[in-house]
Amino acid sequence: MRFLSVALAFAFSATASFAQVKTEDESCSKNGAKPSLRQTVVIVDGNVAVPDKPEGPAPENQEWRKFTARFFDANNKNIDQVMAPRERITIAIANSDGSGLTSIFTGCVPFVSKAEADSLNASTTSIQKFFGKDWVSAQRDVAESFTRAATLALIEGLKKAKVGVPGAKKPFAHGALVQAINKGQSYSIASGLPRVIVYSDLTRYDMPVSDVAGSRQQGRMDAEAISLDLQRADINLFSTGSALSEAQTEYLKAFFLAGKAKVDTIGSSGSSLTENKEPISSAVYQGAISYGKGQYPVRMRLARDQNGSVVMSWMEEQSNRTLFAPFSGILNCESESKCEFVGDRVFAQIWTDKPGPEPACEKWMPFGGLRDLSFALDGDVLNGKISDGVCIINSMEDGVQFQLRRVPNAVF
Repeated sequence: MRFLSVALAFAFSATASFAQVKTEDESCSKNGAKPSLRQTVVIVDGNVAVPDKPEGPAPENQEWRKFTARFFDANNKNIDQVMAPRERITIAIANSDGSGLTSIFTGCVPFVSKAEADSLNASTTSIQKFFGKDWVSAQRDVAESFTRAATLALIEGLKKAKVGVPGAKKPFAHGALVQAINKGQSYSIASGLPRVIVYSDLTRYDMPVSDVAGSRQQGRMDAEAISLDLQRADINLFSTGSALSEAQTEYLKAFFLAGKAKVDTIGSSGSSLTENKEPISSAVYQGAISYGKGQYPVRMRLARDQNGSVVMSWMEEQSNRTLFAPFSGILNCESESKCEFVGDRVFAQIWTDKPGPEPACEKWMPFGGLRDLSFALDGDVLNGKISDGVCIINSMEDGVQFQLRRVPNAVF
């Protein structure tokens, strides 16, 4: 982190000449390489930031700036633990009055995978290394430039955003953070499957919680009431305040699930991501699911990582209302086009208000709360079934069948 501290010191002494937010897209497709299939959006709650002082940085801003640097310091040897090669990062501040998001930086983090590094090393000559013309030296320069641009953007962007410590507590769903996110979504699915990182003091918001079941029900109702739609994102919440209770944690999980996001991490500002699951392939399928004599449209996003684990994947049905659920499991493939999916036996039970070993079979639950999702992929055709040994839909003991077909170049 040595360069980062130098860059920060330089940034605070040279911000006057940087009036525009810097966009660093040079590394997105450098030398024909492809950007990551995932994008990361880091959102800093404006209520944990304050205006900088004329003579330099405000101490209150040090921690959130250090936090965001985890995701853009391209020369950090551990950057691959939180970001993927050429992954797009967007940094935004949620305006403290709830008016929207102020985006302050975007770009593709310039580093390469281990396999790419091995290939580049093999083609690098000793002469190139001697004169500092090798790829490692060039990569270091690009990384320093990227980190410096992002660091400067954090300073300039703060001048444009609305920040400041709030007054009285507000309900979470109607507080500045959620209202800003809901009004000013800062990403497009076309730039990658979205992973959202939120930095806030969540204890500054009032969560109407009781027991676990009541908290989950309230969270779901609150998100539906404001029509929150995070476009099937993975979301990670980092809070600077005191630890959240179990009821608050369950409220947040249900709230964001109803807002089309799957909570992966809820932790302190100094904790780590629960997972760093980068997809290496992603496809969209659509078709129909059969309930007795009726059929309803279905779409699926199917993505997997390098180990065959299904990540960032969702299934959605259009009936009298939109039903959706994230899913995970293992994709066992004998070839790129012929695979069998084995689910984690959770699927629609992620919605239950009473998490536990026994499933809840509630009519309001998407896909009837069924736990067992399975399917076979053969070329562009996907045949599947949702079933459960306890929950049954319309006396369909053998499960509910569906068939989907891949949609080229679709985003979902």
